[in-house]
Amino acid sequence: MHKRTKIISTVGPSTNSSTLLKKLYDKGMNVIRINMSHTSIMDMRKIINEIKALNKKITSSVGVMIDTQGPEIRTANFGKDIELTKGDEILLVSKSQKKKNQLIVDNLSHIKGLKVGGKISLDNGQIDLKITSISKQGIKCLVLDSGIISEKKHVNFPGARIKLPTLTDKDKADLNEALNVGIDFIALSFCRSAKDLKELNKFLSKNKCQPEIFAKVEDQEGVKNIREITKNSDGLMIARGDLGIETDMTNLPYVQRNMVKIASELGKKSIVATQLLESMINKPHPTRAEVSDVTNAVYEGADALMLSGETSIGKHPIKCVQYLRDISLNAERSETLHFESNLKHESDWHTLAATSVKLAKKIDADAIVVLTRSGFTAELISSARPRVPVFAFTNNRATQNKLSISSSIENIFLNFSKDHEKTIKNAFQVLKSAYKFKTKNKLIVISGVFSDIFADAIQIRFLK
Repeated sequence: MHKRTKIISTVGPSTNSSTLLKKLYDKGMNVIRINMSHTSIMDMRKIINEIKALNKKITSSVGVMIDTQGPEIRTANFGKDIELTKGDEILLVSKSQKKKNQLIVDNLSHIKGLKVGGKISLDNGQIDLKITSISKQGIKCLVLDSGIISEKKHVNFPGARIKLPTLTDKDKADLNEALNVGIDFIALSFCRSAKDLKELNKFLSKNKCQPEIFAKVEDQEGVKNIREITKNSDGLMIARGDLGIETDMTNLPYVQRNMVKIASELGKKSIVATQLLESMINKPHPTRAEVSDVTNAVYEGADALMLSGETSIGKHPIKCVQYLRDISLNAERSETLHFESNLKHESDWHTLAATSVKLAKKIDADAIVVLTRSGFTAELISSARPRVPVFAFTNNRATQNKLSISSSIENIFLNFSKDHEKTIKNAFQVLKSAYKFKTKNKLIVISGVFSDIFADAIQIRFLK
């Protein structure tokens, strides 16, 4: 059964081996995410090379996404975990003052607009603090929730401003190394405006490797500028962890749905991320609420679902991907909310792609076959949200990998021939051998690259 919704798995200690990466792929993983907040340059290179080795053995390749750390505010490296008790006072400081009841926070001096009575959240909202006073010594807070806080955990200051660039010096160093090895996607953390995306594009302009850029929207400013951000990116990552803290949590489902809707209308991709199967970090099965949450993301028409701690540090990473695959397959039996019906047709190619999807439904086709060099045609068909599988054949490895994240697409490498009939014949042979297609399966074939001689075409064919 064909899965239309793609799965992104974050690699970490629980999955950082070639054997486990292959198991993730076998269960339905399409893209590997490397979180540079927790990954060294050496480990990043190792993971990318393992994915490259895996891609040589499989038909539909796995893409690699680098997630920048960005101007994150996190707890510092202070060694032992700190136990916080409700009612206690704690002092947030930039560097150790060798006092009890202190919490060292990186980049604390860059937080502006704090007010007494304001809220601070630790570890994705697990522990809340209330600001009682602000001085040169630090920020004194009342602990509102008991819990344990460890190093390198998120610290959120809802409503405050972070006076740091979205693309930091660390991000640039990380990306330079990643681009040299070869990556397919960049998730730009804390994207707050179109200006941030333009800065990243300028940084990438001189590099041969040109990854697609996903804007991670994580605060109120990003939500406010969401349409311009979407227009200037290849897609959105809806980072619900920070969004659920920086905005009203009860409004988060609406924010998510609106972001998926805007991406669909503009023909851009969308990723729903964070806490999809959070309970499975420790438990072998998800909660019913988590299953419903994932199902709703599928109904909304998100291109991809992303696992974070579930596959990076969780106890059941392989099972998590299997659950996500099975939930998606069951949800895909129902209609989506059809946000794609508002997709603006800006060229004849948009109309051609939408027509191929409608035609597939009308004639009850078994699949759509696309021959593409740049991936443009396949992306347009994906954005029209076909119910049948789309087999995108390309003679470009970079294009193949970038199609790994697009809804409904099976991304396949194929050497093209100047004889377009021979190219189609070779593509059909792959369908028979790798995907068990049978004679007389009805296919729609669409392409702008049948050859350097023949014109663009859309055809109805039967497998021979």
